[in-house]
Amino acid sequence: MTFSRYTLRPSFRAALLAFLVHHNPFYLLSALFMVAGCYALNSGLAPRTGDLGKLLALFATLNFYELVVIALGLYLVRRRGIVRDGRTLLLIEAPFLVDLAFLNAEAGAVSTTVGLLLGSAALLLALMKAGAVLRVLWGRIPLRVFSVIAMELFALFLLPTAFSYFEHQGDATQGQFYAAWWLAGALLAMYEIQEWLLGPEAGSADVGLRVLVRRLYMTLPIASLIVHLLMLHWVYRVQFVLGDLSPLLIGGAFALGRSSHRFRRDLKLLRALMPALAVMLAVRFPPAVHARLADRLEFTPVVATVAAAYAAYVYCFFLSRVLPLAIAGAAAGFLAVFGPTVAQIWAATLWIESRAAQLLMRLMPRTAVEWGLTAMASAFAFLALGAAVSLKKQPSAEPAENAILP
Repeated sequence: MTFSRYTLRPSFRAALLAFLVHHNPFYLLSALFMVAGCYALNSGLAPRTGDLGKLLALFATLNFYELVVIALGLYLVRRRGIVRDGRTLLLIEAPFLVDLAFLNAEAGAVSTTVGLLLGSAALLLALMKAGAVLRVLWGRIPLRVFSVIAMELFALFLLPTAFSYFEHQGDATQGQFYAAWWLAGALLAMYEIQEWLLGPEAGSADVGLRVLVRRLYMTLPIASLIVHLLMLHWVYRVQFVLGDLSPLLIGGAFALGRSSHRFRRDLKLLRALMPALAVMLAVRFPPAVHARLADRLEFTPVVATVAAAYAAYVYCFFLSRVLPLAIAGAAAGFLAVFGPTVAQIWAATLWIESRAAQLLMRLMPRTAVEWGLTAMASAFAFLALGAAVSLKKQPSAEPAENAILP
């Protein structure tokens, strides 16, 4: 009996069914439609007019959706062993955790009080959701990981409220935004140090999922914070300059400093260039930030960036010599603050040069007798130097009579 080659092919319906069962794209479609609905409703509600009821309803709906996604994902991973679908749900939830719909920023635009209340509520819910995911996957809440995530979420959800407060007190300034950029850079560095302290995980079948969730929950808040800062520059009409990116480059150098050991050779040049680029941007495009902390102590973007770049180079390339380099850096900073200024150093150099020239003119021979005495003294001096060199040598093995014969 023969079979046609067409009878061995699965039908389109069977292939479609296999694709849907294996890849299960419905979770991704659900998330995309939720995001589209949030942005559509957010633009239509116009929360700045004071219609907070609809904004709160949208906030509650979005958080309820997140709770369902988390519960279903953890149930599929732990109870049913369907790791692929559970992982997909946890990955989909991660962007929602970091204020994907910008509801917190919209609430802060209404008033400082509303922004603070809604931001605090969003922060508390985000901490609870992140803690629940970590608790189920780890069997406990890893405090070191959770503490870093908590600090990142704290900055993300309360920073818009802080700028709303500054705006209601007057105007948001470039110095305040520059401090926020340094906060983002510090969180990047903290992420790397935390990864270095934790090290690789082992000991369970779902270690890959745990590492993925840990890195995702520690990375996305920083990325969302950067996006929020760029948006807030536009909202509060504060000029963004390339020098604002210097803290991120410094933090990125830390983040690439000692993690991903398999790629350290490939990333070595990038790690070396990022702090240098940060200093160049601070010099060429500095934010309008200048503060005199004391008579001799001034804070400028260049000073802050150079100090942070020095710390990044020490951490990335000379960590084994951190103590002497830290002492050298502290000494340089001490001299910069309490030592002589550049003008004073230049004035002292000119004074020493003038005195040396005068002394040289006094010692310069003027008559033939003086030149003769100088030449004789020089002869004795060179003779003494030659004798000193000869006496340093080892005795020769060759007989003395052979050494003087031609």
